[in-house]
Amino acid sequence: MKTSITKSSLHPMYYLGPALWGIASFNILRVVTDLTKKDEFWSGGIKIHLVGLLISVAFCYVITLLWRRRLERTFAATTSTAQNVWVEYLIAIVQIMAIFNPTVFVFEYFGWIYMGDGYIDYMLVNAVYIPLFLLYYMFLRNEHIDKNMADNRIYVEQIKADKLNTELQLLKSQYHPHFLFNALNTVYFQIEESNTLAKKSVEQLSELLRYQIYNVDEKVSMEQELAFLKSYIAFQQQRLTERLTLNMDIDEDWTGVTVFPLLFQPLIENAFKYVRGQYAIDICLKQEEGKIYFRITNSLSEYPTVKPAILFAESPESGTGLSNLKKRLALVYPQRHTLNTQADNKHFLAELILNM
Repeated sequence: MKTSITKSSLHPMYYLGPALWGIASFNILRVVTDLTKKDEFWSGGIKIHLVGLLISVAFCYVITLLWRRRLERTFAATTSTAQNVWVEYLIAIVQIMAIFNPTVFVFEYFGWIYMGDGYIDYMLVNAVYIPLFLLYYMFLRNEHIDKNMADNRIYVEQIKADKLNTELQLLKSQYHPHFLFNALNTVYFQIEESNTLAKKSVEQLSELLRYQIYNVDEKVSMEQELAFLKSYIAFQQQRLTERLTLNMDIDEDWTGVTVFPLLFQPLIENAFKYVRGQYAIDICLKQEEGKIYFRITNSLSEYPTVKPAILFAESPESGTGLSNLKKRLALVYPQRHTLNTQADNKHFLAELILNM
């Protein structure tokens, strides 16, 4: 998750800027309307001018609030700053006219301001305020672009720090892997020949560990990843064979498809760990239009005493494997993945979409 920068919102110009722009816009309007007509600058009653100045400032604050909120939604919805710029400015023009003109009309109707030449003055007001506030919108837009760039720089630094920490943890986890394999080999030969199930379990565990240790940093073929997943599922099934119902719907043809490994395994592990109730797990793995769709559902107890770890993966203290999955997805598929979870009283669903 990106860290939001809020220092700019504390800057005095963040609050005073709209007032200054409103005052400047009103004075520019007076220059255009008074001096071009060869009238005295700021001619007329002071009350009318103060009301006009107040309208200009208030309008600027209203339009600023409106535009800042819209810009936040616009930039939050896309990673590119080159989205439909012309549409943005067209909407801004419509908003200027739709808010400013009715306001001026109401104030003139009650006699609080004076529009001497009727529709001609309205045309002059729009001819002055629309370009000025389009320029103002450009300033606000650039402010958001600068903020996003600063947020992205901080986000990249955080990702780099997380990557270094992940690499350090990986090095720790790989410390003397040969010792682990030699230990498993020793255990294997200590098991009686007649105990074929235990020997098979040790063999499966050895292969699973080998894949997890030596196939982490680089992409692997989808066939390799599927072979690992099927072995991992078979290993997990051994403790739930009699009561577990497992349904798998997996595409057969993955020719030419590569993926970073061990992204689906934490979700499968989570399902096997927390399956309850009817003890049913459904796994679906498909590819479509350049995307990989992975979906896994496990049944829950009607009276759950423990919640799936992924619900707590936001906190660093719990759900370590799933929390690491989120970090790893941010590293290897930045802004090209979607991880969704959903739970009710009977089922827990996890869905991972990878944009290849």
